[in-house]
Amino acid sequence: MKTNLPTPENFSPPWFLRSGHVQTLLTGFYKPKATLPAPVVHKIPIGSQGNPGTHGHLLVYENRPSEAAQASGPQGAEEAVFLLHGLGSSHRGTYMTQLASYLLEAGVRVFRFDLPGAGDSFEYTPLPPHGACSELLWQALIQLSQNCSIRLWRGVGVSLGGNLLLKLLANHASEIDTGDGARDVSIARAIAVAPPIDLSKCCENMEIGTHRIYAKYFLRSLRSQARLRADRWPEWKRLLANASFETIRRFDETVTAPLAGFTSAQHYYESGSSIGQLERIETPTTVLIDKNDPIVPFSLFEGARWSPSTEVRISQRGGHVGYLHRSMTKTGRGLERWADRWIATELMQ
Repeated sequence: MKTNLPTPENFSPPWFLRSGHVQTLLTGFYKPKATLPAPVVHKIPIGSQGNPGTHGHLLVYENRPSEAAQASGPQGAEEAVFLLHGLGSSHRGTYMTQLASYLLEAGVRVFRFDLPGAGDSFEYTPLPPHGACSELLWQALIQLSQNCSIRLWRGVGVSLGGNLLLKLLANHASEIDTGDGARDVSIARAIAVAPPIDLSKCCENMEIGTHRIYAKYFLRSLRSQARLRADRWPEWKRLLANASFETIRRFDETVTAPLAGFTSAQHYYESGSSIGQLERIETPTTVLIDKNDPIVPFSLFEGARWSPSTEVRISQRGGHVGYLHRSMTKTGRGLERWADRWIATELMQ
């Protein structure tokens, strides 16, 4: 795997890509998706503790490396990586497929999660995609560890998936091994990219000035997803009759929170935010954040209290999961998503 990459601190795109807004907006249009081998689809029952399946199922997509890649890679069949996506995305997202491609080249099995209700999972559960489902993801990891004989995991979460990853690591720190395989789930390494560790403040940020453009983007995606789900689930149809798409907070107040079992949007945000539990994390973890992220404000991280096992890496020109820079291709200069390759390389070291 390529190792001569800029570090986050040295990331320096060309002058016309040095704005956090430009990086964030452009990456919404520049969406190269890697071609992956046909996945094995795992249907994981989800529900309350002791009652699996009461909320339906979520879907996890497993890709396996070629025999040649697996033979030359450092990982065995009992080691794997799980990937968690952000709001409005799914296992098909650009960074999900790009990361999977690099990791498969390194010879490791990759499990791309759809958050409950995201992607095609909406056919199997009425739950909405939301940022407080870390317990459901934890239960899914336990089941995959047992059913697929996974001895050791590495995990990556991007944007909302990054916050979910941090929340999972913090809440289950005492139950996670970092390599000896004595417990149900072993996680040796984790990387969270642009995690919205305070969901309420991130929503407030997107309601201010030019940042509203990002809220409108997410709301368009949420509206489209909601219509599909209303055709499938009566509870969605009932709530959408009085739903508000004025802001993300209003959508969460009228749709996400009641469907996910919370009394209000604020109750949901407080339940899902990881900022108060970051000190508990014991898994070796890297958090990649950017000073010019227009969606997840850098100020959130300045007062955060990190565990000794957590390393924070700070870039300045990447925007919100943008990180576009120039690269040399067979046909000349082109754009490359720096972070995808860096994450894969960092994760496997």
